[in-house]
Amino acid sequence: MKSEIRKHALLIFCLLIYTSDMYAQDSVFSLSSPPRKPDNFWRRVAIGGNLGFQVGSITGITLSPEVRIRTIDQLNVGVRFIYQYYSYRDYFLDTHTGEFLPFQSNVFGGGIYLRYYLSSIFESFLANLFAHIEYEYMTYSRPFIQTAPPEGYITDGYYYYKPGKEIIEINSIFVGGGYRQPIGNRVSMDLLILFNINDTYNSPYTNPIIRLGVGVGL
Repeated sequence: MKSEIRKHALLIFCLLIYTSDMYAQDSVFSLSSPPRKPDNFWRRVAIGGNLGFQVGSITGITLSPEVRIRTIDQLNVGVRFIYQYYSYRDYFLDTHTGEFLPFQSNVFGGGIYLRYYLSSIFESFLANLFAHIEYEYMTYSRPFIQTAPPEGYITDGYYYYKPGKEIIEINSIFVGGGYRQPIGNRVSMDLLILFNINDTYNSPYTNPIIRLGVGVGL
């Protein structure tokens, strides 16, 4: 599943580069371009986000709206809000009964990031490349408490648990970059490839992390 997602993302990336010249007038300044509207606070603001889903033995839904503002030069500061729902079929094993147990969870969180577009450096399709660094915090409730045998008789194949409620907190730091493809005067599509440098056992991510989102300028 993850390999197929990566193949599709790379295909999208190649298509974005191939079609970038069609929209160059929206992303790269030119002396022959028509005069732009005067810059102001609201023209520096963009809203967007991404929506993801997966079905099968693992069912997942991700909703992540975001807002960002361009500050100095092409440096953008953004804030993301995150909701995720996961349902894993046969995730835990009750060693007393031999029964497999599902795992369902609602994940809430948010993140803050810095993104720098290279449009002030390049005047080709490379102007739509950007660097990205982000801190993300997420929390969810697990229906079992981690402990050791014999008290812990429920296992996920790595650790042992007992019935109870445990709050899990996840702190992630992402570094990477991406490509912005304008698809209109104030609309663009962003493809990001990130790496979590604070990966832990409870993290829902597997490096590399691929995001595909949409941004709309106000």
